[in-house]
Order: sequence, then structure tokens, then C-alpha cells
Amino acid sequence: MELRVLRYFLAVAEAESVTAAARRIPLAQPSLSRQLSALEKELGVTLFSRGAGSLTLNAAGRRFRPLAQDLVRRAEQAAETMAAVGRGEEAALAVVAAAPTVACLLAPFMAEGGTGGPALRDALQEEPSKVFDTLVHSDADFGVSTTPAPAPLESAFLGRTPVLAQVPPSHPWAGRTSITLAELVTEPLIVMTRSHMARLVVDEAVSAADLTPADVTESGSSAFAQALAARGRGVCLVTDTTRFDLRALVVHAPEGPLTVPLYAGWDPSHYADSAIRALVDGLRTHLDARLEQFPGL
Repeated sequence: MELRVLRYFLAVAEAESVTAAARRIPLAQPSLSRQLSALEKELGVTLFSRGAGSLTLNAAGRRFRPLAQDLVRRAEQAAETMAAVGRGEEAALAVVAAAPTVACLLAPFMAEGGTGGPALRDALQEEPSKVFDTLVHSDADFGVSTTPAPAPLESAFLGRTPVLAQVPPSHPWAGRTSITLAELVTEPLIVMTRSHMARLVVDEAVSAADLTPADVTESGSSAFAQALAARGRGVCLVTDTTRFDLRALVVHAPEGPLTVPLYAGWDPSHYADSAIRALVDGLRTHLDARLEQFPGL
């Protein structure tokens, strides 16, 4: 399956006419018709419903269109990237990470860098447990997750991010900067599902201290957990930056503050290995600076 044929298919799908698409490409109409027929034969399905003077995508064509768009996009992106590498320009990299990591670490890191900042072109969001698998099977260049990257990927420890107890301004704890685990379990808690490291850290600390929470509500979305806390439904325990005017408190267990580790992972043979390592160093510095915002740590 050739990329030029995929581009022909997309042109016809947009124009809904072989004649109109042939003028735009440009390509002789009979040749374009043959290319479409050959593509349908290769795929084993027809892609268009053919009417009087027009073609519209059928069910198979509608299913194939986003796949073709993605393949063409990836090919163009690869060509642009490698052309930049050939010119000796700094690589523009994509990262894959969990949504809270994108929101609280990667996005602020990118925003604070200015025009001369880190060369990140995109951030893909994935569940923490699937980050490095997605890294291997996508066009992302490196990943950030809460566990070390598996071999043969290179793995680097970035630092730790705090699990924060967040409460509305009207809550009696709103003026504090920290809270003990023993105090925390006396309140209704809003926690993440067990696919999130923040939840696992909280559960492990509660179990080790032989404590039992008064009431627990689960949420699969940290933003929604914060919304529930803002409505007075309980104290949410997340790693996210505060939203909805919530106040954040560092949680102290007997062993110390509750934190989640963060690791970067990438292919050590990556053509932009040096650029990735520079980004990792920058992220490590940024994460250290973020911790300084929390006096309870």
C-alpha cells in the first residue's frame, strides 16, 4: 500500500468526485480511477458508493479514512523529523504520560521554557501502567510513568511528586499546609481507582499504619475527584495541581510524606538520545522546583 495512493483516496473522499480530485492532485482522471480500484482490490473491500457523477464513502470507506489519515500524517511527520535531523536542527519530541503528569509536570515545564525552551511537540495521554508499552508501539519518543521503564528501555529517576489532600476554602483544614494520616482517615475520602499510583501509595500507608478510613469514594478522574471535594463531598487525594479554589495539604504518614515516584524511559538507541537526556535533566530540575512550593515536605 503506497502513501501516494492513500493521498489519492483521501482527495477523492474529500471531493466526493474523481474528476474534482483529479484536478486538485493533479492526475489524469482514468489513472486516478485505476489507482482507487487497485486500492479497493488490495484491501478486499469497496470504499465508495458510486452514484451519478459522485462518490461517497460507504461504511468500509468511513472506517478506513481515519486510518489512511493517520498513516499519511505519520509519514509526513517522519519525513519532517528526519529532514530536521539531517540539517542538524534540534529534534522536536513527543512524550507519553498519564494525564496528571501531563497537566502538572510536562505542560508547565513546556510553558515556562519560552521560545528557547524544551523541544516538545506533543504529549500523548495514557494510563500509568500502559505508558511504556504505548511508547514502544507509537510515535512517542519517551515516556514518563510511576514505575521504572522495563528493559531494554533506558530508565531514569526524575523525582517524586506529592500526594495532596485537597479541601475547599470552607474546610477547617483550609489554612493548614499539612495533615497527618491519622487525622485524614477521620474524614470522608475521595481517592483514585487502583490503576493510579496515588491510590496505591495511600492504601499502603493506611494499611502500614493500621488505620481504617471512615468513608471512601472512588473516582477514575482526578479532575472529577477535585470537583467532588469542591462540592464538600470529602477530601480528595490526588497528585494534581489544585483546581476549583481547593487548598492543598501535604499528607504525613509515620514513615514520612506521601509521594509518588516518577521515571522517564526511552530507547537508548534513539537518534535524539542526547536531546531526550537533556529533557530528562530539565524535567528533574523542574520537579525539584515544584516540590519547593510545599513547605510540609
